[in-house]
Amino acid sequence: MPDVIIISTGYEFIYGTTINTNCSFISNLFWGSNFKVLKHITIGDEIESIVSVLNQSINEADMVITTGGLGPADNNNTVDAVCSVLNIHPVLDEESNNKFIDYYRSMNCSINNNDHKISTVPENSLVIQNIYGPAPGFIVRHMNKIIISLPGIPSQAEKMMINDILPYLKKFSEFYNKFNLNYKISDIKESDINRLINELSLPDSVKTCIIYRSGVYDVLITGFTEYSADKERIDICVRNKFYQYLVEYNTAFPEEELISLLIAKKLTISTAESCTGGLIAKKITDISGASEVYKGSVIAYSNDIKKYFLDVPVEILNSFGAVSEVTAAKMAISIKNKFNTDISVSTTGIAGPGGGNETKPVGMICFGFKIKEYLFTTTKFFKGERDTIRNLSSLYSINYLINYIKNTY
Repeated sequence: MPDVIIISTGYEFIYGTTINTNCSFISNLFWGSNFKVLKHITIGDEIESIVSVLNQSINEADMVITTGGLGPADNNNTVDAVCSVLNIHPVLDEESNNKFIDYYRSMNCSINNNDHKISTVPENSLVIQNIYGPAPGFIVRHMNKIIISLPGIPSQAEKMMINDILPYLKKFSEFYNKFNLNYKISDIKESDINRLINELSLPDSVKTCIIYRSGVYDVLITGFTEYSADKERIDICVRNKFYQYLVEYNTAFPEEELISLLIAKKLTISTAESCTGGLIAKKITDISGASEVYKGSVIAYSNDIKKYFLDVPVEILNSFGAVSEVTAAKMAISIKNKFNTDISVSTTGIAGPGGGNETKPVGMICFGFKIKEYLFTTTKFFKGERDTIRNLSSLYSINYLINYIKNTY
């Protein structure tokens, strides 16, 4: 398996004025292939730094990819650094130079001698013409190593990777894709995902990656080509193991799956939210097609709204409090009746950072679900900042409904 190191040059990355998207884009192209990305390195523009990192990287990896440092300015030093490391000379690439001259003349820009630096490449390199900008990229093979240099502008680097570099690697470096399986999983914590994956006893050459994204996990599984025949078997095993937690393949988020289920089952829904402040409503209405099944919401943030609009008796509020399952039940029943829906959801709790006490701490959320004649209430305790608690509360509501509908209808 060839090893890869990706180097990004530029003080704009060091000081955080620009987000480095090149590393993530390039690495993603290698995910699910026989090329293994070892590390990302971000450094400034000094030639000494670039030379040092290049020397170290070509000793560690089979291939080094650099982005940035190919322009005409004094701080563009990638070509000189590569030449220094490989003990070769920079040369002017005539095709790139003519293209560069036409590029600037078309914009009525004057050209000085220093500008021609943008057309220099290491001698004996394979020049990658940049049809999206003036600076070419290049590939240098040195003994059994490969150095690839691309412009730092993301749109240019991305297109050159796809259109030029990957075809080159497939032709000359035995680049091939392994199989990839991607899943979205929700309503389960990361350690349990890891435990269930281990229980599958996948072959050693099959690798997994768990990525957290706001309450939903991306689980990525990739394997070598010799196990391609087992892709379907592995997929079936994973889907069986994670059945109750899987977000369906054709949906990106749990709320999208919920809307699909509601449409398919011809069920309507309404929400009554206190501590989540309309977040469940937002998640649902963010999805195209929600208007077919979603009637609306009441944000009952104050006790007055709970009393006078959602008909929560004052005796319940006084005896049990606004944060209670009894209150959540009344909220769910009332909103379902008022909006004439098949399903309703209610939330009431303490999202923090203040408002909690020993008996009702921050993160205590009470839920009410009224699904036709069925009524269910529960209390959950979430940890984290205010936004985290609200997000986890809304996800719990949506995931509960997904599982109930799947298992009932």
